[in-house]
Amino acid sequence: MRDQIVSDFLNTLARPAIPAPAGATVAALALAQAAALLSRAAGGDAEADHLTRHALRLAEIDAHAVTHDVPDRAQPAADVVAAAAEVVRVAERLLSIVDPAALPDVSAAAEMARSSATTARVAVEARHGVPLAAEPDEVAERAARVTEAVRVREGLLEGI
Repeated sequence: MRDQIVSDFLNTLARPAIPAPAGATVAALALAQAAALLSRAAGGDAEADHLTRHALRLAEIDAHAVTHDVPDRAQPAADVVAAAAEVVRVAERLLSIVDPAALPDVSAAAEMARSSATTARVAVEARHGVPLAAEPDEVAERAARVTEAVRVREGLLEGI
């Protein structure tokens, strides 16, 4: 997956073959992009770079778990939720230190992390058959606050 051409991955994803990498794998890939975007916004950030590599690895692990029917197929998806929380934490940290021109990228990364957490939650619940704790909700709330802060600083919302 790491060296696969994006169009080839998308073609594989679009095929209805079962088992195939799906929601949590895609969520992890989006999370890797979000972390890379944070690194770019910060002009290079070691923690964001680490999270980029970590999320990419989670995508590979999830794809393997699904395609090879690994006993605990839910664990990689749960790890995506935890990594999404870390990406949002980095976005929160960067809010006050990045160039204002990079703030929309920080918001975009937080929103991608929110989506990744929610998507991975569904995968965990489907694979375990039980609801997941509130962590994805907390990630979503924190991501929304990052986006709101960016919109306020950009003059798109009145300060609260």
